[in-house]
Amino acid sequence: MDPLRSFVRRRRFSTFVLLTFVLTWVPWGIVAVDLQTGRSSFVTPLILLGGFGPFLAAIVVAAAGGDIRSWLGNLVDVGAPLSVWVAAVLVPIVLYVGALVVFVVFGGGFDRAGVLPAAAIPAIAFATLIRGGLEEPGWRGLALPVLQRRIGALQASLVIGVVWALWHVPLFLMPGSSQAGTPFALYAAVVVGISVITTWLYNAAGGRTLVAIVFHTLSNAVSVTTAGGVIGDEVASQVALLAVVWTAVVLIVWRYDTDRLSPNPLPNGGLDLTPPVPGSDRAGEASETPSRTDSPE
Repeated sequence: MDPLRSFVRRRRFSTFVLLTFVLTWVPWGIVAVDLQTGRSSFVTPLILLGGFGPFLAAIVVAAAGGDIRSWLGNLVDVGAPLSVWVAAVLVPIVLYVGALVVFVVFGGGFDRAGVLPAAAIPAIAFATLIRGGLEEPGWRGLALPVLQRRIGALQASLVIGVVWALWHVPLFLMPGSSQAGTPFALYAAVVVGISVITTWLYNAAGGRTLVAIVFHTLSNAVSVTTAGGVIGDEVASQVALLAVVWTAVVLIVWRYDTDRLSPNPLPNGGLDLTPPVPGSDRAGEASETPSRTDSPE
């Protein structure tokens, strides 16, 4: 096997994380410094470029590991069960509307006039796909299948959730960003919970990344659509979301084996997850058992 391919296959997760942070933090860091100093040159293009960090890093890792064709094919695979597609659409609504209900019940206010009109939803969905949904080929499409084979689905979700939250740090340094007014610890706790929920959907879909893309896109879209109606402490509204998200996490963990977080075997996401034998020319030859459970055919 080619030495580069062997190296990448043995270190997919760490290589992906390193590339992701470089590809994102460099442009976002420039934006943060510019905004802190009163300049605003190329803010939108640089923010967009940084947002593609996970996707671009995943492409590099998949290509270097020799998996690019099957991995790209998995991104557009629509063969998930209908029930999973329904969940990917409805769960974001349940989470964010449920959080609003909790917020109002405990003293918060909500003005329907602040909710964006239905006509704006297609544009919002497109924007949240570009700035959010297209992170998923990296986080769930590559990092998750690699890591959960080693440490199980729940632990992998928690690790990726922490990395995912830290990846957003430059946004907290940008005046006017939606993250700027939120305590990072609270934000991170929500993101880690969302990571577990996304793993549940991804694994239930047999590792079809498009389900995670739809879930992430719609989660952001529902959040953006309803945010203008919140009256009162925005931190309190995030606490309400935290409560709802982690209630869902508890239910998932209670219902499913923590090694898989779904009734299905762990998926490979279009990647060859068989560890290469040093010096072997056969990509599929393994020196040890490749996973905690068998991958589906």
